[in-house]
Amino acid sequence: MALLRQIAKALPSQLRSRLNPCAAVCSRGVKTHTGIAGLDVDPNARETLRTNLEQALVAIKVIPEEAEYRKNVEATIKHKLQVVNSDVTDEEAEDQLDAQLEQYIKFINDELTLIPKMAVWAPWDVPAGHKVEVIEEQEVETKQQNATQTPGKK
Repeated sequence: MALLRQIAKALPSQLRSRLNPCAAVCSRGVKTHTGIAGLDVDPNARETLRTNLEQALVAIKVIPEEAEYRKNVEATIKHKLQVVNSDVTDEEAEDQLDAQLEQYIKFINDELTLIPKMAVWAPWDVPAGHKVEVIEEQEVETKQQNATQTPGKK
């Protein structure tokens, strides 16, 4: 098994993940759990993440180019794709991303769910002259206290 790990680590990451599912696992060592409740190990985490990141780059095109949301999502995805497509080991990729690949799979799946909602909500379309009421924390606490003291309907 040690020899397999050494061979797998010597191969470029894209080739490792395409040879067979075990190659990616061998390069990471045998990963039996993520250590996060409800987050299972994906033996093809790198390829899954790459695919989902590419899908998100396509999905984000429904958001206007000038929207800060789109700019930030695109920049983040491009950075993650750069790491995932590099020839570093999965452990090194996780170190660079500061999270497990499986975590980023969940994050990008959440983003894929959020993108169409953001397109509908369009928070970047603020009417001219729109003013936002600024409420201090103490004012919020006072309003909450008053709401709980008000007798409810029967």
